[in-house]
Order: sequence, then structure tokens, then C-alpha cells
Amino acid sequence: MNQASKKNGLDLSGKHALVTGGGTGLGRQMAEALAEAGARVTVCGRREAPLKATADAAVAAGRDIRWAVTDVTSPSDRRNLFESVKDVDILVNNAALGERKDWLTVTIEEWRAIMHLNLEAPFALSQLFVPPMVAKKWGRVINIASIYGLIVGDPALYGDWGVDLPSYVASKHGLIGLTKHLAVMLGKTGVTVNALCPGMFPNTEQNAANAAGLVAGVEARTPVKRAGNDTDLRAAIVYLASPGSSFYTGQSMVVDGGWTIW
Repeated sequence: MNQASKKNGLDLSGKHALVTGGGTGLGRQMAEALAEAGARVTVCGRREAPLKATADAAVAAGRDIRWAVTDVTSPSDRRNLFESVKDVDILVNNAALGERKDWLTVTIEEWRAIMHLNLEAPFALSQLFVPPMVAKKWGRVINIASIYGLIVGDPALYGDWGVDLPSYVASKHGLIGLTKHLAVMLGKTGVTVNALCPGMFPNTEQNAANAAGLVAGVEARTPVKRAGNDTDLRAAIVYLASPGSSFYTGQSMVVDGGWTIW
């Protein structure tokens, strides 16, 4: 970390960050950014292979990323995670899923599964990890929402793939509401709570059959005329996690290339 970063409050040296769903996609991008800024990082998720790959690549680059196989929807897994990495200063609630399905045919069980992962798990993890932050009078909670936590999708863009994502949209709107509520509850404690709302980041790993066909439409719909890439969230997550963001709380930081301005 260079001297300019220290002066600007962006040095994460001595901080420990936990990133859920940190083995792939945007989670990996953010975990790497936090490690590059000097933090010790733990990534967790349900699959060992991508977690280990993320950690191994970081170690090879001289960064400190460790991993823990965890299902954040499991109360026992959450408790075990807390017991093993309880000294967390920065909690990044990133793990999430969405299901495209006609809203009239979504079962309550399917609805609850998405809500459990996308909304209930961040709340339960905050209940575990925030009290030690309060005791230290310093902490950062960053909930990874989406622009679809602020707006809804335009069906014209998605064609046959569709954008009927009722539980995902509702859960991300709920996550932003939770962010605001916790920011109020923790306002005097030294712990800030914010949401980071990415725009269009086509993920070929998760959506290999569809993402390539969406890119042209995404780029045309975005004022900067491109989709998000592997570097576009790095500065944002470091700022939200940093000592320099102490006056920024209860907010939804949108990183979308201007998507939501028209």
C-alpha cells in the first residue's frame, strides 16, 4: 500500500475481511481488491474448488486470502464460520442466486430458498459478526445488492431469456432496506453499513449459454457503451471497506456505467 493510499484513508492493512460467495465472479473480484489494499481476506462458499483456486492465486501474488467451505443458509455453518474467523472487521454479504421463472408458477418453497440466501443470510451473518465490530468501535458491512434492488428489469432487453425474477428482485430491494435500517441502528458505533449495486456484469461462468448473446444489448443500453469488467468494482469495494468511508453509511453505491440514469 503506497503512502498516497494511507493518506486518503484507503489502507486496509491490519483489517480482516470476510467475503461470502468469494470464490467466483464478482465475489472473487472484490476479495482480490480487498487483499490488494492490504486486508487479510477469508472467502467462503459451498464449493471448495473455486475457493481454493482464488486463495492459491492470491498467495502466489503475495496476497493473503484464505478460504472456508460454508453454506451461509445453514445456521450451524454460520456459527462454525463465526467461531473460526470471528475477528472480522469487514463483512461483505455477496453470496446470492436468482431464478428466472414465470412469477405465477413460483412456489413458496422456491421463493423462500432465494430469500433465505439473498436476504436472511446477510441478516443472520450481521447478527453474528457486527457485535464484535461494535465492541471495537470500528467495522464495515457491505451488502452486495444490484441495480435490480433499485429498479426492475426491462423485458425488451432480455428477449427469450426473460427477466421474470420475482424473488431475486424482491430480495435485493429488501437487502437495501435492511442496509438502511442497520445503518440507523449502528450510526453511533463506528460501524457503517452500505449496499453496493452492480449493473450489468455478464457472468459467463454462471450463464454461459446466455451471457454472450446479452452483451450487445447490455452495451447498447449502457451510456458508457460497455458491460462491467473484472476491474470495475475494485475501487468501490475498497472505498466502502476503508477507514476513509466513515462518513458514508446507509447508502446504495451504484456502479453500472450509467445504466440507471435513463
